[in-house]
Amino acid sequence: MKHNFSHDSYVRSVLKDPARTAELLRLASRKNSNLAQFLATVNLDTMQEISEAFSDTATHGNSDLAFTVKIASDEPKQAELLVGIIEEHKSYPESGIVPQLVKYWFQIMVRNQKNIPTLAIVLYNGKDPWHIEKEVMFPNYPEYYHRIGLPFLLEVVDVSEIFEDYEIPQISPKIALALVALKYVFNGEKLKKYLKAAMAGLKSLPHNEAEDLLSQTFVYLKQWFNGDAKEQFKMDFKKCSEVYGYKSIAEVEEEEANNRICDFAQTLIDAGKITADEAAHFSHLSKERFKGKN
Repeated sequence: MKHNFSHDSYVRSVLKDPARTAELLRLASRKNSNLAQFLATVNLDTMQEISEAFSDTATHGNSDLAFTVKIASDEPKQAELLVGIIEEHKSYPESGIVPQLVKYWFQIMVRNQKNIPTLAIVLYNGKDPWHIEKEVMFPNYPEYYHRIGLPFLLEVVDVSEIFEDYEIPQISPKIALALVALKYVFNGEKLKKYLKAAMAGLKSLPHNEAEDLLSQTFVYLKQWFNGDAKEQFKMDFKKCSEVYGYKSIAEVEEEEANNRICDFAQTLIDAGKITADEAAHFSHLSKERFKGKN
């Protein structure tokens, strides 16, 4: 298993649970009327992840996450109809987002889900406003071709608009912490201000589960800070986490370093360069962490 928590993998780790994505959609729909109309047509309790939608480009595409959900209806035949959801996360505006989503839609929905109607959701937490609904599929072609529409509905969900800060205690712990991290990743002062409130909710989770999410959040956030700002962030995060008895920042960073070493050694093992015994010896990690011939 890889332990590289970039922004995409962090979002994926939180939202791959259909119940948490459903909560996110409900929160976002309060200020997004189009999303509210979509939710009125489906039964979110029936949402299921399309397994490994992001990892196998050849057969699935490589979007962050994808789900199916059933239509909300009292008529049995209609209630069995499926709708697809493609969930993509962006921290910066990207000009190539439309063709990228079209590729995901084709690989995930057309090839594997019998071309069901699909909603593509871009979860955006960048600093600059981004209005991608004005983009067209073929912007470089003459205007005549701009009339060709997208093969799916497209909604942008801006994290900054999903919730108000006073609502943090009312949101489920994992979603609350992730939303605070995403909303304020580019604003150190506000991140410091609201991180503690988000962490407080983790007390309702099993200790190991809360600690794991906290570790992932730290690894995700620290990559966005440099120099003195990074050191200040570490100090703030440490103060917040220690209040609730979670592992120290030093332990999290040591684990992260060990995970990188483990991944690198496993690559060498898979390539036949070294054995599992040699990997354990040189890395000072347990042999059980490595797979391969001795």
